[in-house]
Amino acid sequence: MKSEYTPFLEAAIARGCKVQVGTDMLFEMIPAYLEFFGFGTATPEALRAVARLKY
Repeated sequence: MKSEYTPFLEAAIARGCKVQVGTDMLFEMIPAYLEFFGFGTATPEALRAVARLKY
């Protein structure tokens, strides 16, 4: 994920489609991975609060 909006997402937006960027999906999936692998729990909101994203 080198950029927030990939060429694919930009093309979808240009055609009027609603999109969701990869980081949003990642923040929603991480809590399930943490719990599944026994690393505790976290909320998507907590993860977003500590994330340091730079595009």
